Amino acid sequence: MGRSRRNAWVWTVLAALAAVTALGPAGSAAENPPKIGVLDMQKILSDAPRVKQYMEDYDKMRQQLDQNLEIRILNLMLDDSQVTELIELKQKGAAATDKDKARIAELEKIERDRDAEFKKLQSTQQPNDTEKARLKELQDMEAKAKTTGKALEEDYISRLQTKRKELSDKADADVQEAVNKVVEAKGLTLVLVKDAVKFGGTDITDLVIDKLERKVQ
Repeated sequence: MGRSRRNAWVWTVLAALAAVTALGPAGSAAENPPKIGVLDMQKILSDAPRVKQYMEDYDKMRQQLDQNLEIRILNLMLDDSQVTELIELKQKGAAATDKDKARIAELEKIERDRDAEFKKLQSTQQPNDTEKARLKELQDMEAKAKTTGKALEEDYISRLQTKRKELSDKADADVQEAVNKVVEAKGLTLVLVKDAVKFGGTDITDLVIDKLERKVQ
């Protein structure tokens, strides 16, 4: 997922800040002209460490779920316990031991051998009863793997949507809190997003970004 697509979903929540934010008492405009702050939302999206951290959290989860689905798609001839084991082993990445790597290779060989057997049985012109039974067994295994994969894909989509909402809410709250702190410190009475301002106002974007440092994990 590219940056533009990420911005389109998680950070639509920041559109709430695109509205004019009125602050302070409603005094006489002539006697007390408003002090206007200007906020560049695109710069916050690209530069704020905490916002980027949320993007990274989402991408990490998405990539992991994508990898899990890909392993299932490429290993339809493994039963559920075997493909689950394969996923867990591959998730170890660089931390995988020699024993883990050997087991990965073993599981992948089992899949290749079954796939070759499946294709051979499918092409057999006059299979005997044993071959028919084995073909049916492998067909059922493949069908079950596809059904399981589809259900997991739907579950993964749901989990990603939940994560997206969670991070959107966090980003919204954090940015709003940072803006409020800058507004108070600078004595501003109005904050506008940059796209709505042709000229004038004080750019407070960098001050807001400074208050959005990464959270310690």
